[in-house]
Amino acid sequence: MKTLIPQNSAIGVITPASSLQSPEQIRNGLTYLTNLGYKIVLGNFVYNNNEHVSGTPQERASDIMNFFKNDAIKAIIATRGGYGSQEVLPYLDYDIIRCNPKPIIGFSDITALQNAIYTQTKVPSIAGIMLKYDFADSNIHYQTLDSFSNLINGCFTTISAGNILNSGFAEGVLIGGNLRTFVSLAGTAYFPPLSGKILFLEDVDEKTYNIERMLTQLEQQKDFKQLSAVIFGAFTNCELNHPEDNDVEKILDNFAAKHSRIPMIKHFPHGHIKARQCLPIGVKIKLLADGKIPLLQAAD
Repeated sequence: MKTLIPQNSAIGVITPASSLQSPEQIRNGLTYLTNLGYKIVLGNFVYNNNEHVSGTPQERASDIMNFFKNDAIKAIIATRGGYGSQEVLPYLDYDIIRCNPKPIIGFSDITALQNAIYTQTKVPSIAGIMLKYDFADSNIHYQTLDSFSNLINGCFTTISAGNILNSGFAEGVLIGGNLRTFVSLAGTAYFPPLSGKILFLEDVDEKTYNIERMLTQLEQQKDFKQLSAVIFGAFTNCELNHPEDNDVEKILDNFAAKHSRIPMIKHFPHGHIKARQCLPIGVKIKLLADGKIPLLQAAD
């Protein structure tokens, strides 16, 4: 695995999207990383508040680039998601990132950063914890901690979870994350090629008709049919806008039925849920969806 973060190294902390309301929101998360033996370096704009975000796009990008330029920093972790990560993408220096690879840790809106960096540089990231979301209430789930610990120690253990929609075997580089954020990259230089990839998707607080519309946008991408597989995670608090709308289960089932050649699973434990399996973006994995319960494992 390429996501190994050496013990006793330094981790940079960024707030690339929505701002924090208080330093207290990430205090427990910082303590957790310190107890693992990591040194913590805060970005200059971690606690800033510029309307709903932590700084201008240029300011937020400068925190990210300062950490990529710093050889002592071995990983970068986001405090929270929300909205705004896509704004910083034009202000990143992808040549510098390519020459100084280190994972960005986070999920939700951080999907934009992780997939853009993979597209431009092939540098992998970790769809994992965030300091506010997971630690603000001091109640992080043991499964999330175990999964994250495995990845930062360079190990992706086999995961048996989910329900099969379309059976089959697939191998490919893992991309994706939050559905709304991922499809917002479509048509830009930051949207990853889909051909040969395993795509994972999750979302939260969306009306179901929006999910249906975003999946339609996704399937209209020119290389969608060349996907190796699709993994649907948790779609949390996604309610109907109208009684006649399809619910999430029906939408995912219909989507899979339209693309029966592509192996697909649903109910994989990743997304805006406490018991989360952290995943390595930009790393080749295998999906075995030919038994009763799907298996996700590292590629040889």
